[in-house]
Amino acid sequence: MNPRFTRAQLCAAAMTVATAILCGCASTPTTDANATPLSSPAALPDGHYTLVVNGMSCPKCISNVEMQLTRIGGVTHPLVDMENGFVTIDIVGGKTPSRESIAGAIADAGFTLVDVRGGVE
Repeated sequence: MNPRFTRAQLCAAAMTVATAILCGCASTPTTDANATPLSSPAALPDGHYTLVVNGMSCPKCISNVEMQLTRIGGVTHPLVDMENGFVTIDIVGGKTPSRESIAGAIADAGFTLVDVRGGVE
């Protein structure tokens, strides 16, 4: 028996595939119910930091996080380790962005900042 599909079924399937391809990441960012919001206005001095981020799962996630972080004055060299959920950044030039601005950039990218580790080297 040879299954036959209607034109409407084929169109719906094609549209679903096209949407998945064009939209990039199909995952929904996850949040950690136990995560503490990092909305402290405290400034981060120059140094090397590791950000713990929940929800990244594809190359589009990487570029989105990097783009949002580079918009913050003083943040340079964002490097995403998607597999482990880490983003390393350097803060230079005495701009001292706040934890709140970094958390906001991560949220703008669609993810959750769980922790900021590191500091002055």
